[in-house]
Amino acid sequence: MIQIECPHCSARLQLGDPKPGRYQPTCKKCAATFLIQVSDDDPPRVRVGKAKQATRPPSGAATRTKAAVEQTVDQTLDQDSSPAASSRKSSPPPNVSAGSGNRPAATSDPDGDAVEDRSDDGSDEAVNAGPSRLGGYRIVRLLGRGAMGAVYQAKQVSLDRDVALKTIRTRLAENPASLARFTREAYAAAQLSHHNVVQIYDFGEDDGQLFFSMEWIRGGSLGDLVRDKGSLEPKRAATYILQAARGLQFAHRSGMVHRDVKPANLLLSDDGVVKVADLGLVKVPDQIEPESSDEGLSYSGLQSGTQVTMQGTAIGTPAYMAPEQGADATAVDHRADIYSLGCSLFYLLAGRSPYSGTQVSEVIEQHARSPLPDLAEINSRVPEPLCQIVAKAMAKRPSDRYGSLAEMIDALQSFLGIESLMGFSPSSDQADRWESIAAAYAKTQVVKQLSGKLFVALAAVSILLTIVLPFWYWRAILLGPMLLATACIVAIVLATTMGQVAIANHVRRWVGSLSWIEIGAASLASLVALAVVLVSGLWIGALLGVVLGAAVGTGYHFAVTVTAAKSGQPPLDDARRFVRDLRIEGADEEGLRDFLARYAGKGWQAIYEALFGYDALVEKRRRLSPDVSFTGPVGEGSLRDRLCAALDRKIDARREAVDRRKLAELEQRSLISQGVSAAEAREQGWEMASAIMESARQAAESFGKDEKVIAEAKRKRIKAMLADARSGRYKRPRDRFAALKFAFSGVSRLLVGCLLLAVFAFAAQSEEGLASEVAQTVGRGQLDGETLPLDATTDALGITVSLWSVGIAGMLLCLSAFVSGWRMTPFAVAATIVILFGAKLGLPGVGPAPAWMVAAAVGLVIYLPGVLYGESKS
Repeated sequence: MIQIECPHCSARLQLGDPKPGRYQPTCKKCAATFLIQVSDDDPPRVRVGKAKQATRPPSGAATRTKAAVEQTVDQTLDQDSSPAASSRKSSPPPNVSAGSGNRPAATSDPDGDAVEDRSDDGSDEAVNAGPSRLGGYRIVRLLGRGAMGAVYQAKQVSLDRDVALKTIRTRLAENPASLARFTREAYAAAQLSHHNVVQIYDFGEDDGQLFFSMEWIRGGSLGDLVRDKGSLEPKRAATYILQAARGLQFAHRSGMVHRDVKPANLLLSDDGVVKVADLGLVKVPDQIEPESSDEGLSYSGLQSGTQVTMQGTAIGTPAYMAPEQGADATAVDHRADIYSLGCSLFYLLAGRSPYSGTQVSEVIEQHARSPLPDLAEINSRVPEPLCQIVAKAMAKRPSDRYGSLAEMIDALQSFLGIESLMGFSPSSDQADRWESIAAAYAKTQVVKQLSGKLFVALAAVSILLTIVLPFWYWRAILLGPMLLATACIVAIVLATTMGQVAIANHVRRWVGSLSWIEIGAASLASLVALAVVLVSGLWIGALLGVVLGAAVGTGYHFAVTVTAAKSGQPPLDDARRFVRDLRIEGADEEGLRDFLARYAGKGWQAIYEALFGYDALVEKRRRLSPDVSFTGPVGEGSLRDRLCAALDRKIDARREAVDRRKLAELEQRSLISQGVSAAEAREQGWEMASAIMESARQAAESFGKDEKVIAEAKRKRIKAMLADARSGRYKRPRDRFAALKFAFSGVSRLLVGCLLLAVFAFAAQSEEGLASEVAQTVGRGQLDGETLPLDATTDALGITVSLWSVGIAGMLLCLSAFVSGWRMTPFAVAATIVILFGAKLGLPGVGPAPAWMVAAAVGLVIYLPGVLYGESKS
């Protein structure tokens, strides 16, 4: 007996001993018709899918031309759920056939019924409906819809950056097992970072809608390029496919197979970089669980009375699908991607796909049996060596193709005249030109190199004002700190209007990673600080500092930032054109960037950051720092570097915790849907999330150049870790003291510090004429306990405490909140006790300094090791 499920109502049905073939039974429970296909394997594999009547054109409709048919096949699934849509024009995709809208392709059986390649036909989602916001993203416009969901251009509010946002349709989301598996694959892909792969940023859920955010590519797909301009010049086509091959090779060596490579998934950015899209957002065989069902068709086989469901649907785009992939997408390896890449190269050179037909099944059959069209006859400008590369990549049998993408890359580089060496070897002319461009840019940035010295000077002036002003006018004590803070904030904010600023981006990321509790505590702290300033009368100095700081920051922006940007724009434009030309010539991206760093002179970091961004600069520093052959500066000792590095550590720690929670919730739902109790599912879900994250972080093991071995090893490792997590053998114990640690975290220190500052402000205000008397006393230099009238008592604890001590303790506690984690708290508690009660506990005064001042100094000393210890563990 073989057990199957009705694709409509999920009712369990039993098959006797069916013979190989295709059948169309009726479900006994819901009376719906569906399709069954039984293979001739032993044991047989059973494919189950929904049946629908093939859409027929209305009578009198014009017969489609051959070109229209070819376009239909090319665009079938081309415009569905790939983030390639992120780079397309805003016009809606054309309907591929009468009545079909933008639905996925369907294969036909002899009876005229159709089995959808993917289970969702779009009926559960309104065609034009769309959210205005999802999570922390604001939807800008719809880019396209397909079988898996919709793709939007969106704005990530916290970082003010454009992203491609891909939503997952309701029907897949309603299958917890498939959704959990899909998310694992996408999460694994998100950990991969390569110049020629579209980066997946994040995943989330909003009101039941699952979504993924991805890198926004300004430009268009290679499919768009060919549709707009026709076939490409052979050398240009080869360089574009070479870049795509490098990105896919990186994926293969990380154990992933794309399985939907096509021109629409190869995005060309404005600066000439080709990026492979949809990696991880199509099914990859590495993480498939044998007990999980796919979101549409499934293979079922019975062994020892146990139902076994395996992936067996044809996933991909028919016009670019390898022959073996049309039979069973889960059985393919990296060579299917090589075939699809060869098809894509054919498309770029010929202006059309290799095969066409009125039915998807017809196209799949041609891929399997028809000879490859003569590319030279279609486009006489294509050289014979390039035709041979296409032919070998598109061989019918996988064993006849290139054994790996490394071999195909070597062939393409040989055709382009590029040395098959790691990295990039520039000619002397290229090196001389780059040195000239870099030197010209460095001359324009001389004024900006003074930024560090200007900041030090401004900080020194601010400190001096903070020390001196109280002797003249006590209420102006905040002028110095507010001058420094406002000047820096204004300069950074104004700089963001001209481009990306590292500190601003890192602060945005950090704020975006904060929990609602932390944001609430920070808001409360801000209100308390404002109240303290207003009540104590310190607002005069604060306001003056804000005004002067705004003037200084604005002056710096126009005198330094704008001047440097304007003068540096011409050489920077030359640099971008130079880099783009090298990419078009086929230069390896990593080798190209290494060349740019090595030949730009001692000021290489400025032009490198201008071209690729701060994060790329940090990564290049990391790679070059152990290289003794590199003589340029690679240090990260600036205040900006230290601040960004500290924020990165905090962001990474919080992101890891959030990702683990989201993955655990999805795994928990999957387990519950399989009959696991809620309590067990909660524990197993957490373990499985930990296993997923650990496996995603592990680098692919080195097995030479055999991508198939790498993928198989990774698949076995992941499946073993997931199985261990479910059985309890994989143990990553939860932090049982997490709640206690949070209670002693920076949030608690911030709240207590705000309370002490509030007590200080209102108690000081209650002393009639206190501020004036303090100012006069300080002005006379009489700093002993008798003449300094700040020993008023508070009845909250019935203990006499100097208000100076209360204010200092509160301020230090608030500042300690910037040290994340609980490790700072023991030091903060000890320091606060010493500051508040040191004088009462017998701590003596020293010279003219009263006991409360000595206690404050001792408390500050206690804080310092806490800061170092807390930051080292954060």
